[in-house]
Amino acid sequence: MSTTSKVLKKLYTVLEEKSEGITVSEFWDYLFEDKELAKELVFDGERREGIVVRLQTQIKKGGKAVEGIKIIKNAEGKNVFILNSNNLNYLAGMSNKYLKEATSIKLEVQDYVLNKSEQAIINKHEKALKELERINSDLQKLADKISEKKMNKEVLKTDVSDGEETEMKK
Repeated sequence: MSTTSKVLKKLYTVLEEKSEGITVSEFWDYLFEDKELAKELVFDGERREGIVVRLQTQIKKGGKAVEGIKIIKNAEGKNVFILNSNNLNYLAGMSNKYLKEATSIKLEVQDYVLNKSEQAIINKHEKALKELERINSDLQKLADKISEKKMNKEVLKTDVSDGEETEMKK
């Protein structure tokens, strides 16, 4: 198996685990966790950047070799690999990450006494975060349901006993 094929296989494996996607630099970290693959990714002491760059180009072009993966820009403007079928999972994962941070902060103002309307703003914000948490949970459930349906379709493989591809019925 070529190094590029091994890298692509690793990308699929990592993205199955990381529905929120991964940046290119995070992907390199995963690649170097595999000691055997890491040996193939270094030449003359330098990382073989071209392998991942070529993979990114293939993904952007939409070639059959990299079906199911796409690259999007995250909020920081970094390229992120995600599975095509996981747009909802990606959004729910990112929202959850930011919600955890936002809800862990207790909104308070020191050295200032809030009047009733100012306190109402803070209360609305806290209420909106709680509502967004609930909606995000529902979004994650929907994403999981869609992923499960897609997986079930893939499990309905073809009947190869007669050499023809026919969809099997559940």
